[in-house]
Amino acid sequence: MGLFKVASGSLLVSFLLAGCMQHHEAKVQTAMLPPPSSAPVQHTGKLWVELGDATWEYQCREPQSQRMLCFAGVRRAAFGALARSLWTTFPEVALRDGDKLEAGDYLLTLDITINALPPDADGPGWSALAAGGFRLTRDGKVLHEERLGSRSRAAFAYGSALGVGAGEVVDAFAAHVAEVLGSVAEERPLKAAPLPAVVAEVLTPVTAPVAPAAPAAAPAPEPAPATTPAPDAVSAPVSTEPPVAAR
Repeated sequence: MGLFKVASGSLLVSFLLAGCMQHHEAKVQTAMLPPPSSAPVQHTGKLWVELGDATWEYQCREPQSQRMLCFAGVRRAAFGALARSLWTTFPEVALRDGDKLEAGDYLLTLDITINALPPDADGPGWSALAAGGFRLTRDGKVLHEERLGSRSRAAFAYGSALGVGAGEVVDAFAAHVAEVLGSVAEERPLKAAPLPAVVAEVLTPVTAPVAPAAPAAAPAPEPAPATTPAPDAVSAPVSTEPPVAAR
């Protein structure tokens, strides 16, 4: 891809591949990506993915006089992450290798280069840095184009562990591209096809999950019966008359 192309040659690639066989190798490890959270546009054309000249399968670096480190499987990981991210918006996603484009096909051209960054203020470990960009075209018309950059967590030891960091930035690129392409308008939507009615008889109804019952509350204690104070005892009045003598 002209905008993101970097100089490369067969001699340089051969040298880097030979170096990778003798030094550290960090296999790029991507994760299972969920589809974009927003509802993507449903496109009608097949999407071809073309990895640019800068996206070598083996990318070898030698930062700060360290032993050479080679990120292995970059192209494989990049296409895999894109395919897992774009299935909700395109009917078919395929890797292009000289295939002829048909009218209405989409072409996504992606470049990604990965480097290793030493520990700095962002963290105690090494991190992976990705740079590149993508372009989406259809029938020769550019629909969208961006430059991209991303950095993984700074939490990895130098060596094969950086393959996890490289996977993080590859996944980040794929998720971003999927989100952008999922918002590109479809200029050739499919017309609704007239279909016959369907008679359906429900055999096994779909049941909603039953929420667990709340624990029964302990019964409140009954109030003690009210007690009425006993009335004071009434004593007979004491006579103040003098006693009468008996006859």
